[in-house]
Amino acid sequence: MAGVAGVALLAGLPAGAEAQTAPSANEDTTIIVTAQKREQKLQDVPIAVTTLSAKLLQDAGVHDIKDMQILTPGLTVTSTQNETLTTARIRGVGTVGDNPGLESSVGVVIDGVYRPRNGVGFEDLGEMERIEVLKGPQGTLFGKNTSAGVINIITKKPQFTFGADG
Repeated sequence: MAGVAGVALLAGLPAGAEAQTAPSANEDTTIIVTAQKREQKLQDVPIAVTTLSAKLLQDAGVHDIKDMQILTPGLTVTSTQNETLTTARIRGVGTVGDNPGLESSVGVVIDGVYRPRNGVGFEDLGEMERIEVLKGPQGTLFGKNTSAGVINIITKKPQFTFGADG
C-alpha cells in the first residue's frame, strides 16, 4: 500500500521541463519579401505584410485568391456571380459593387505587373513562389488604385532542367 501511495505522491509533483533544441545556425528562417520593390528581410520592412509561401499555400489547400482569406487577417475576397466580378477588401476598405467599370482600391500585382480590373488574377493561382499581402496605402511604390493595399503575387521562376514537381 505504501508503494501505491508513493506513486500517487510522485504523480502530483510538477514535471521538469524537457530540453528543447534551439535552431542551428545553419537553419535559415529568414523570410525575404519584395514589398518595397527590392528584396528585404521581412523584419526590416516598415509595412504591415502577410507573406504566404508556396508550401503554406499548398498545405492549406489554397487554389485561388478567395481561399487566401483563411490565412490572411484583414483580407476579404467576395464574388457574387462569376470570377470577373470578384472584389477584394483589406481591413474593410475596398471598392463596393459589381460594376466592371470601377477599379479596385486593392491593387493586384503579378510579377511586378499591375492588373487594373477586379477579376484579373483572382482565378487559379498556378505555380506560386509566394504571395505578399501589403496592408494600408501603397500608392508611393505601386501607383494608383492601391489605397487599401496590394496583393503582390510572385510566380515560380522557370527552371531550365528537365523534371516535374509533385
